[in-house]
Amino acid sequence: MKRKQNLPRSERGSLLLAAMILTLAISISLVSFLKLGQTNLNISNRAFYANATMNLAESGLEEAMWSIGKAVDGDAAAWNSWTLSGNAAWRNFTNYTFDANSTGNVRVYVRNYSLAAAPVVVARATITPATGPSVEKWVTVSLFQRSLFANGLVAKNNLTFSGGNASVDSYDSRQGVYNASLGGGAYNRYDRGSAGSASVSVSSFSLSNSSIWGNVSIGTSDYSGLSVGPNGLVGDFSATSGTVDYTRVNTDFTTNFDDASAPTVAGIVIGGIGGATVLPRGGDAPAADGKYYYDVTGISLSGPASRILSVAPGNDVVVRITAPSGASGVSITGNASIQVLAGSTLEMYTESNVSIAGGGIANSNDPAAFQLWSTRPSGATGTQSISVSGNGQLSAIVYAPNADVTMNGGGSSGNVYGAVVADTISVTGGSDFHYDEALSAMSSGNPFGVSLWSELTTAAQRSTWSSVLSF
Repeated sequence: MKRKQNLPRSERGSLLLAAMILTLAISISLVSFLKLGQTNLNISNRAFYANATMNLAESGLEEAMWSIGKAVDGDAAAWNSWTLSGNAAWRNFTNYTFDANSTGNVRVYVRNYSLAAAPVVVARATITPATGPSVEKWVTVSLFQRSLFANGLVAKNNLTFSGGNASVDSYDSRQGVYNASLGGGAYNRYDRGSAGSASVSVSSFSLSNSSIWGNVSIGTSDYSGLSVGPNGLVGDFSATSGTVDYTRVNTDFTTNFDDASAPTVAGIVIGGIGGATVLPRGGDAPAADGKYYYDVTGISLSGPASRILSVAPGNDVVVRITAPSGASGVSITGNASIQVLAGSTLEMYTESNVSIAGGGIANSNDPAAFQLWSTRPSGATGTQSISVSGNGQLSAIVYAPNADVTMNGGGSSGNVYGAVVADTISVTGGSDFHYDEALSAMSSGNPFGVSLWSELTTAAQRSTWSSVLSF
């Protein structure tokens, strides 16, 4: 029978020590692993809350933008539930809940909420976890009011130049008439004209042999949207026929033009206008806003130069053409014309067809003084055509995002001054289009856009706003 041999005591002690060391090493590794896991979890949670806090700040900004948009539309309830003082508005949006019993709020402050100047919005979003410190994000945005007429010729779909040698350039009506001498060898004529098509179709902008002294915008991501004839030109005044300066061609151009609607203020019904007429008529009273509103079945002026529809000096007149879609709403032929005299404005709203030839529109070198608004809604059946033809001269802004605009010039007075927005635009013959740069500042009633977005990350940056965001 074999006897079991025991290890010497010294060896048994060494084995125990080795086991203890191994256990300690494993314990240290486990603790380190657990701490690493806890650290990663904390980092992940903080990252999650940081993203959630930024989203919360953006939500606050959107609430402010919504109220600003409603205020632009004249909604008296735009700032309900906000605290107002002087030219500032503020509000604390609370009761946001997140995972793991976390809660959040966002404080929003709006400077210039009354829109007398471009607003600035600041949001301070806070998320408080069930455990651990709160997470904050501060964001500020500066706004600007968009102009519907920041460009000269803008088509949602095709923009086509054909026949003759049409041209596009610019001037500034605030400096006087087109091409007027400004002294020192300078003239009120610039190579800052602009024309664009938002269509993504190949050759949606067909320049043919016409000249764009300025910039071109196309909807395609490459230059396939632009088709240029052998004598076409895009560039500055030093460029020669047949050359295209592609640094002046912008791609990925998009538009977002809302439908226009006529004012709902009660108007004076006067039937059709077919002869010499002066508005406002004697005895007619203006509306509360000081403008004269008229509902007219149509305007048809032809024959001698004495057949003029004129707006008397110092008056603002709004004409709503009630002729239906597809019918002729405005027709100017022969030597007849529409005249908007100095210090006056004429706004015309219609979904019917418009044809301006003859003497066209005369309005003291101020295109903004005559405004033609198409009320044809998007998706409507049929078409609406707006035509400037013959020697007709149009000095106006035309906003017709769902209509087809044709400019068929010719002769010494076949010119168009101002800006045009349409679904399609066709420029034929010798039409010369002169974009009025003053219209880029015409922003009243238009929505605001973001000109600057900035996260405030340092104490110095936040100190500018901390006092007004401590409510």
